Amino acid sequence: MISQPEPFEIEGADGGPLRGDVYAAGTAGHGADAAGVAAGASGPVPARVAVISHGFRGYKDWGLLLLAAQRVAAEGIPAVTFNFGSSGITDREGSFGEPERFRKGTYGDQLEDLGRVIDWAVRRVGSSPSAETSAGHVPTAQEPRIGLIGHSRGGALSILHAASDTRVRCVAALASPSAIGVWPDHYFEAWKRGEPVQLHDFRTKSHLALGPELYRDLESRRAHYNVLAAAESLRVPLLLIQGDRDRSVPPAEAYDLREHAPQALTEYREIAGAGHNFCAGDKIRRTPPQLLDVIELVAAWMRRWLIADA
Repeated sequence: MISQPEPFEIEGADGGPLRGDVYAAGTAGHGADAAGVAAGASGPVPARVAVISHGFRGYKDWGLLLLAAQRVAAEGIPAVTFNFGSSGITDREGSFGEPERFRKGTYGDQLEDLGRVIDWAVRRVGSSPSAETSAGHVPTAQEPRIGLIGHSRGGALSILHAASDTRVRCVAALASPSAIGVWPDHYFEAWKRGEPVQLHDFRTKSHLALGPELYRDLESRRAHYNVLAAAESLRVPLLLIQGDRDRSVPPAEAYDLREHAPQALTEYREIAGAGHNFCAGDKIRRTPPQLLDVIELVAAWMRRWLIADA
């Protein structure tokens, strides 16, 4: 039985609030309690948690992510969803109540937000004495097990983070681009002049500005944001899920990620008849087979790498 999520708020990279929800592990899972610590035959096993990231102009309460959080929690794995600070989203309906935070958003801020949420989640479910780990550190059996799930840009950010955080044990990237920082030429021209660009958000029917801060951050740290290089350096299992009708992130980008990631650790699943959102809307009013397939694939991946070998 899945209870209502517990909201939380911590400080984001830009100094503003990071708003999120914790979906407690369901009692129907594999022996985990609500804190994410399971009791095995030889005593407690490591804490585990799945952290879910939304995409550009997405939000934590979007239907697919909410359903994924509930399904993963039902497996006995606490799930955490959150809105990036630069999402500009302030409510569960996905309204852009903080357009200035959206305007000033950068990739660096989003990666730091993800790291802060992971650190908070580890402290919440229980951890080893030091939550911070280095790329050269070999995790022990009792350290926390983190699974990352991301849609669209959230998938790319999850891959980037996983490449340098040894607490992460697996990644599920849904419709993830193989590169970030890809924009129309006229955007770059405006940013070079120090001007924001104007975007129309079809979901909310609102106009949003995206400032030159993003461009300056990208130019100063472009190598750091190389998604293909991060995928190539991964030492944890990576699940790539792609819709064959995705026009926002074409399947070719998923193929590129698959070719760069370690073959022995990577699985690719293409969902027939699915576009970028895998047939999900803002609210889940029906569950078409494509959406169900994605949710079950993600839940099985988290169970396999966070629980099965406990």
